Amino acid sequence: MPESRTLRLQRAMATLVLDADEAALEADPGRAARRHDLPGDDQRAFREQGEALLTYRELVRMSLLEPLETMFPVLKALLESAERWDACVQAFLDARTVRSGHYRDIAPAFLGWLAATGWGQERWPFLLELAHAELLEVLVARYPDSDPPGSIHAEPAPEDVIVLDAATQIVSYGHAVHRTTEAAPIPEAKPTSLIAFRNAEGETRLMELTPATAALLVRARTRPLAEAAAALGIPELEPVLALLRDLRRDGAIAGFQTPL
Repeated sequence: MPESRTLRLQRAMATLVLDADEAALEADPGRAARRHDLPGDDQRAFREQGEALLTYRELVRMSLLEPLETMFPVLKALLESAERWDACVQAFLDARTVRSGHYRDIAPAFLGWLAATGWGQERWPFLLELAHAELLEVLVARYPDSDPPGSIHAEPAPEDVIVLDAATQIVSYGHAVHRTTEAAPIPEAKPTSLIAFRNAEGETRLMELTPATAALLVRARTRPLAEAAAALGIPELEPVLALLRDLRRDGAIAGFQTPL
């Protein structure tokens, strides 16, 4: 079934905004309309309104690029140093993966595109981890507030399971990407486990964990603490309980629950 004129017009506008060759569009603004077989009146309107359409292109592209520059400053610094940032962004735009009309969804769509395509990861094996770590802090800070279960308590016991705060995330990377900066964007190749959580002021905090502690925090969400610790070969439970108390005080853990 042939595409409707409205859909072809939408595709032409997307071409006008997202295509890389701005010089060709400046020389002939009607080319976007022709590419999508719009009627002659529409092609003429594109040509006559070329200056306005190119201004529109600039504004829309700025809106698409701003969240990437804001959310991924270290990644941007890394790629700019290799003169590859613009190429990365254009490849993302060429993929047409942004489907949502919400500004907040652009950066997650970019991360998903990096994961799906592997762009740049042969040269920079840590690139996806770096982007994930940068976005992680923002997503944790912005996670919607919710009330914890009513059956939790503050003091952990060996028979309890852990109830993390809804915003808390436990992640593992092959590189110490959380230590990078715009001035030093290349991380050390070092297996790293982190807990990302929101403190009482709503600020994201990252804490390094040992692999055993990270595994315990995951396992003990569904298995009693003593059982999870024994399965991981952790001989002493009291140091674990002390750490859990600290994490609950700091906001990473909502509380503890005794299974029925």
